[in-house]
Amino acid sequence: MKASTVICSQTEIVAENGLVVAGHKLEAEAGLRILQQGGNAVDALVAAAFAGFVAEPSNCGVGGYARMSIFVAEQNKFVTIDGYVRAPGLARSDMFELDKSIPAPYYGHPHTIGRKAEYGFLACAVPGAVACLCAAHEMFGKLPRAQILEPAIEYARAGLPMDWQLSLTIADCMQDIQSLPDTAAFLVPGGRFPRIQTAFHSGERLDFSALARTLERISEQGHQGFYSGPVAKSIAHYVAANGGILSVPDLVQYRPKILYEMPANYRGFDYITANDPLGREVLNILENYDLQALGIDSVEYRHLVAEAFGHAFADNMMFYGDPDFTASPVNGLSSRAFGNSRTNQINRNKAASRPIGAGDPWQFEMVHTQPHGRAATPSFGGIKGTTQMAAADREGNLALTCTSLTGAFGSHIYVPEVGVFLNNAMQNYDPRPGYPNSILPGKMPIFAAPVLAMARDGRASFGSAGSMGYRILSGVIHSAIHSIDFGLGAQAGVDYPRVYCQGNETFVDGRIPAEVRAQLAEMGHQVVEQTDEPGKIYFGRVNTIVIDPKTGFMHSGASPAWSTAAAGF
Repeated sequence: MKASTVICSQTEIVAENGLVVAGHKLEAEAGLRILQQGGNAVDALVAAAFAGFVAEPSNCGVGGYARMSIFVAEQNKFVTIDGYVRAPGLARSDMFELDKSIPAPYYGHPHTIGRKAEYGFLACAVPGAVACLCAAHEMFGKLPRAQILEPAIEYARAGLPMDWQLSLTIADCMQDIQSLPDTAAFLVPGGRFPRIQTAFHSGERLDFSALARTLERISEQGHQGFYSGPVAKSIAHYVAANGGILSVPDLVQYRPKILYEMPANYRGFDYITANDPLGREVLNILENYDLQALGIDSVEYRHLVAEAFGHAFADNMMFYGDPDFTASPVNGLSSRAFGNSRTNQINRNKAASRPIGAGDPWQFEMVHTQPHGRAATPSFGGIKGTTQMAAADREGNLALTCTSLTGAFGSHIYVPEVGVFLNNAMQNYDPRPGYPNSILPGKMPIFAAPVLAMARDGRASFGSAGSMGYRILSGVIHSAIHSIDFGLGAQAGVDYPRVYCQGNETFVDGRIPAEVRAQLAEMGHQVVEQTDEPGKIYFGRVNTIVIDPKTGFMHSGASPAWSTAAAGF
């Protein structure tokens, strides 16, 4: 039998002065507006991210987190701003009861009884998105903060038209939404779905007036407009009144990590990953193979990429912990020597036995490779649900972010007084005591998804950020190697079929020929065929910018076409 295949792409934008690629057209338009007003790439990215808090309320928000990679052209340096969540001050490593009656989810940690680490008032970790974005703007922005937030505030005041993606996400979460009166009153007012925007009518709008007021406070006061004062009190009181532990001190004392990473190198390109060792390990492994000689459509190429993903994931899930709080070989995991050792354990003709066993990164741990941290006041105690943006300017600056609530609408907790959805990122910790990723007050959990910024010969050259949980790894890494190893254009690089592996299964894009899938199965892969389509994104959303070294022109890559956008001039 033959069946049609979904093939959907969009125009590659080529820009001379500035480019923004994002998860929603309102984000791209907000960033472009700031570029045209004289802002730089960081200004544009921050504007796009705040706009996303309105445009994609199920994916990101001021109650979520953000991680950012920046290449600063004038200083020829990379900077990571890690605004990931932190565990509240009252959190404990044994705060959740384990549910062993159902299989562990995709990240390997056991579920919790009543899904309390995933939904509800105990699932909320301390949000870092606002702190991350404000820190980036304060360090590297050009335009006033009020100007940067203007687009987001305008969007919030106008309200967000319902579309099919938002409606589909609400429907998927309806059981939990209906159990929370304030959340239901916002998303399904009067107990019915707001009318969807179509070709024949504009549709009804969600009321974002409360969020508009919160954004106005941030515009006036910076991060303090969120982390202290009325907004912080409203959030903490609402959570406490319903049995949660997120407090005013947690918010007041939150600080992001600001790091000057020592860049790694892939085939002559210096890069950072927003301090994510998993992405570095994958690239360290793949650099040992001549991928171009193998061919982009070869079974050997697909096999080696899947094995690199699987081995790196096994290593990081076994050993990674926030190095500020626990002994963890984070530098060993990202070292080239460890990547070489794992390469030697990969059979080029056969898949490793599943589950893949972890290597030993401790013997490669080197203190001198630690990123240099910018001095800051210490914080407390020391997949859907995500979106991404990238921005570049004519001065050569490159900025990328992944911003998230973790799950769709996060914890599903909506604080009506301030218009904020709170994240459900407590599920990203290991709920078992005694593990590297266990819960501790103030600690950041594992984040195994790179935000990739690359430069060559001191000039920004490539950037990629993604969303969709750990599938981000597939989108970001594939877009990089499709560009660097195979010479594909920016849009072609994100459109080309991908594979992914983080455990027993090897997920293979259904557009990859059946004979390749069959050969992977013969090599021992547990092949699962999947194909992206509206409502089902299996291989991650990804935004890419490729900068031509000769012309300086910026090229956009945005996939999938129905859930991303680009704008430039």
